[in-house]
Amino acid sequence: MKGKHRWPKQDPHECGQQEGLAPRAAREASDALGQLVRETWARGWQPADLHRALGRDKDPVGRQVLGDVLAMEVARHAPSTVDDRWHAQLAEMSARVWWDPSSDPLTARAAQAKDGWRGVLQAVRLLELSLRLLPPLELLGPLPGEATSRSKTGVDLDQRLLTKVRMMLAKAESTPYEEEAEAFTAAAQKLMARHSIDRAMLDESERALRRTGGPSAVRLGIDRPYESAKFALLAAVARANRCRAVWHQGMGFATVVGFPVDLRAVELLNTSLLVQATAAMRAQGSRIGWAGESRTRSFRRSFLTGFAHRIGERLTAATSEETAEVAGELDAQVEAGAGCANRPRTGRDRGNVPGTELARVLAVREESVEDAVADRFPRLQSLRSRAGIDPEGWHSGRAAAERAQLGVQDRLA
Repeated sequence: MKGKHRWPKQDPHECGQQEGLAPRAAREASDALGQLVRETWARGWQPADLHRALGRDKDPVGRQVLGDVLAMEVARHAPSTVDDRWHAQLAEMSARVWWDPSSDPLTARAAQAKDGWRGVLQAVRLLELSLRLLPPLELLGPLPGEATSRSKTGVDLDQRLLTKVRMMLAKAESTPYEEEAEAFTAAAQKLMARHSIDRAMLDESERALRRTGGPSAVRLGIDRPYESAKFALLAAVARANRCRAVWHQGMGFATVVGFPVDLRAVELLNTSLLVQATAAMRAQGSRIGWAGESRTRSFRRSFLTGFAHRIGERLTAATSEETAEVAGELDAQVEAGAGCANRPRTGRDRGNVPGTELARVLAVREESVEDAVADRFPRLQSLRSRAGIDPEGWHSGRAAAERAQLGVQDRLA
C-alpha cells in the first residue's frame, strides 16, 4: 500500500458509545487495515504469528479487532485455495466472520465493545502502527488464494498411528501419577521415532526417484511467563526428533525446522510435555527466600529449565534406543536373507537395507535439516541466558523428569 491511510479525525477519547464512523468510512478503514494485514502475509507472517506478536500486550478489543480483520481477509478466498494451517490457526484464536455481510468488522465490533467506537478506533490506530513495524519473516507456505491440492499442508502420518499417539498423550495428561504420565509420553516418543525411521527409509527411495522434498518448517507459540525455559523444552523435544528450533525472542513464537513427520512429533510431544511440566511445577507451590522475599518466579523458571534438560536427554535416549533396535532388525533380516514380511511395502523392498545404511540415511537427513537452518537463518546467533538459576528449582525439575519410567516393554510398531 502506498502511503498511509487517513484515519478518521475523531478523538477516540471524545468518541462516544453511539458515535463513530459513517458506514462508508468504516468499510474504508476496515479495508485499509486488511491491506496492512495482507502486506504482513507477503512478508512471511501467518495469522497465529500476528495473534501472538500483536496480541500479547494489546487490550481485548485490539485482539478481537485483529482476529476480525484476519478472518475477513482469509474469507475473501475460496477455502480450497487457503492452506489448512491457516484455517486451523483462525479456529484456534476463535476468529471468524460473524458480522452481517451488509456491515463491516469495525462497526460490528464497536456495537459490542464496552467502550464502543472509542475503544475500536484506539485499537485500530495501535494495530496500524504495529503492523507497519513488523520485520520480515520466512515465507513458510502459500499465501491465501495460492494454495493448491499439491501445496496444501498435509499430515505426513498414518491416521491410525496419529490417533494412537494422541491417545497416549491424552492418558499422560489425565493421569494423576507422574511415573505413569511419563511412561505414556515415552511410549508415544518411541512410536513416533519408529514411524520417523520408516518414513526416512521411504523418503530415501522416493528421493532416488526425485519425488520427495527436503525439510520444511512450522512456527509454534512460546507463551509467557518463563519463555526461555519453555523454549528450552521445545528445543530439547525438537532435537530428540531430529529437528532444530529457532526462537524469535519477544515475538511469542519459535520456528522449528525438520521433515514433516518429525515436525508433527515435535508439535504433539511438546504440547503434552508442557502440560505435564506445568502441572508438576504448580504442584510444588510457592517459595519464600530466607529474608521473606518471594522467589517463586525464579524457582518455577529453574524448575522448567531443569525439566527441559533432563527430558531432552531421556527423549534422545528413547529415540536412539528405537533406532538401534530397528538397525538390529534390518541386519538380522539381511543375514537371514529374508524380506521384511510384516513391515509396510511400497514396491521397493526395504528389508534388504542393512543397519549401516539406516545410519547413513538418518545422518544425511539430519545434515539436510542443519543446512536448511543455515539457509533460512544466515544470521542466527546463540544467546546464553543471563537469568540466575534457583538450585532447588533446577534439581526439582530434573527430579520430576528423572522419575519418568521411559522403558516400554511392549512392542510399539
